[in-house]
Amino acid sequence: MRLVQDLYKLNPNFIIITGDGRRELHILRGLTKVYNGNDLILYFPFSVLPKKTGKSALDSIKTLANDYGFNSIIYIVDGDAFDEPADIEIQDYLNRIGIRIDNVNLIQSALIINCRLGNNHIRLYCIISGPRTFIEEEIANLINLKWGIEVDLTGSRDRDWKIRVKNEVIRILREKNIKIESLIESTGKTKLELAFPNICAILKKIEEDNQM
Repeated sequence: MRLVQDLYKLNPNFIIITGDGRRELHILRGLTKVYNGNDLILYFPFSVLPKKTGKSALDSIKTLANDYGFNSIIYIVDGDAFDEPADIEIQDYLNRIGIRIDNVNLIQSALIINCRLGNNHIRLYCIISGPRTFIEEEIANLINLKWGIEVDLTGSRDRDWKIRVKNEVIRILREKNIKIESLIESTGKTKLELAFPNICAILKKIEEDNQM
């Protein structure tokens, strides 16, 4: 797999939308080098799509499908974007913006939703990061699996908690003098699938489906 931010003359197989930030970009860049089946191209248009957070990032589906013809879309969002189970809230939101759902398949806590917007058939891969709160939880798990260093994840999971966990993750990576992409590339699939269960489940499924 290849993750790109600029299309040039490339014709991407998948486009990525996110309700959060650049951290997912770096993690995906590392993971796509591990899941490299058939040289699939994943397009992360970080600077092109209007910035929206949480569930509202799903609004981009209309533009991507109607204006650009993308029908294979990967949606990444932090777990704390939801008050109710993510699968229920995502389906409710899609219905509200006029997207009809044909069926839903659950892999880990990730979702594969086959849906329609007018005459466009869309396959939507939904990755819930954390999956409870945010992606730094999963990076903390990887740090523990790789080096046996435990990041304290106890607490009320409010804004201060998120800042503390994020800063601790950054501190450890700096002390180890390694970027998250390099850490991922140097880690075996077994540990990566334990640390990033939802992202890896979707990438693995995509890889399997495109090797048939």
